[in-house]
Amino acid sequence: MKHVIVGASVAGITAATRIRELSPQDEVVLLSGERVRPYGKMSLPYILSGMTWFDNCALRAPQGVELRLGATVDGLDTAARTVHTSDGRVESYDRLLIATGTSPVIPKVPGSDLSSVVGIRNIGDIEVVRKCMASSSEKRVILCGAGLVNAEVGDALVKLGVPVTYVVSSNRVLSQIVDREASAMIEQTLNGLEVELLKGEDIVEITQRGDFLEVRLASGRMLRGCCVVYGKGVRPNTGFLKGTGIEVNKGVVLGSHLETSAAAVYGAGDAVETDDILLGEKAPHALWPVAVEQARLAAQNMTGHETAYPGDVLRNILTVFGLTVFTGGESTRDEGDVYRDTRDGQYRKLLVRDGRLRGFVFVGDGVNNPGVYLRIMREQTDISSLLTPLLQGTVAHADLYPSVFRAAL
Repeated sequence: MKHVIVGASVAGITAATRIRELSPQDEVVLLSGERVRPYGKMSLPYILSGMTWFDNCALRAPQGVELRLGATVDGLDTAARTVHTSDGRVESYDRLLIATGTSPVIPKVPGSDLSSVVGIRNIGDIEVVRKCMASSSEKRVILCGAGLVNAEVGDALVKLGVPVTYVVSSNRVLSQIVDREASAMIEQTLNGLEVELLKGEDIVEITQRGDFLEVRLASGRMLRGCCVVYGKGVRPNTGFLKGTGIEVNKGVVLGSHLETSAAAVYGAGDAVETDDILLGEKAPHALWPVAVEQARLAAQNMTGHETAYPGDVLRNILTVFGLTVFTGGESTRDEGDVYRDTRDGQYRKLLVRDGRLRGFVFVGDGVNNPGVYLRIMREQTDISSLLTPLLQGTVAHADLYPSVFRAAL
């Protein structure tokens, strides 16, 4: 049997490894649109800051797998079971995995196509930012959007001593994952740093002026910087699926066994939508551990070891500007029973409905056992007796099943 995997980041590499473990006799072809060896995309901000380096983030393709670099897939024929690459080659398959990830959304405004305007998604984007900082007389980096990616990019630049300006169309930072109180706390940490925060603004024009950019905002204000980094969301890399009939919503829609609506085609990673346990609907879950789990289970299904995917819950964890931000579920809402604790320079919030944890926000030092919160939400455990340790961030696995742990001791 021949397996073709489109995309060679963590989902693609994990799936290829698992296929080789389960069916070492099968042929595996791994197609990467990039011309550098596979690497972990989540490491990009850390590469920018100098906390790590590219070689340390490289992912090794398993032995026996054919890895083709610079092989962008631009067509798929699900009837003939073939994929077509930009270099003119046609690759047949018995099973196909879509693990193409996402690309940043860069709005169409005058100048947004300049080479010094990027969204951070590939190692080449990091090189653009570095080159701009080194060659421009203006050292400031303009960050459009203050979501997850640009929060980490801004943190990396601050570590380098580079001044940044956030241009945020909403009225607060990280508005997609935290509530207003948490946003305010995060914004307070920017005081004293070389970080300018412009809220309720947007970029309407970018102009090259010699070795720097001039950026005009909707208010008419003008900014100068060496480059512009957009972080206003992402879109799945699914253009090659046009005309295939494969269902795509916010991502490729997958069934209970991580299958697409086309026979013999599966998906994993940031480009797909799977069942969300809390929401009761399909949703993207763009996280490294989720991509790994999905890829392993997709590989098992591709090799005939049928395994259902249980779904997952939305969550994020990151450390920026000296704060750990840990969120999950319906973290931005205040519906149901809401518990907050703002003591000791920390922000803690639980959203509970019918005795079940529906969402949480922790800003500050974090929690002792993040995995416990995810387990509680996945299993919809009754937490009525655990509210205090949950809110304090001290709950442990032993608190969930105390009788079992006492017996084990």
